[in-house]
Amino acid sequence: MSENKTDETTAQQYDNYPDPDAIIHFGDVSEALVELVEETLETSEDLSTSRDPLTETTLLVEEVDNE
Repeated sequence: MSENKTDETTAQQYDNYPDPDAIIHFGDVSEALVELVEETLETSEDLSTSRDPLTETTLLVEEVDNE
């Protein structure tokens, strides 16, 4: 039951943010790993990332229209 409650609380947190194409939620990892993933995704011409101050480190990923 607590897992469902946690999932519901997490979903409510994301309700206040824009609708990204993907959400990468990191648990207890080093900042260096998060920065590596963020920089790797940003090298793509088709993706854009942003970080939002949620309870744990989270990257929001959106597809960029390069037309």
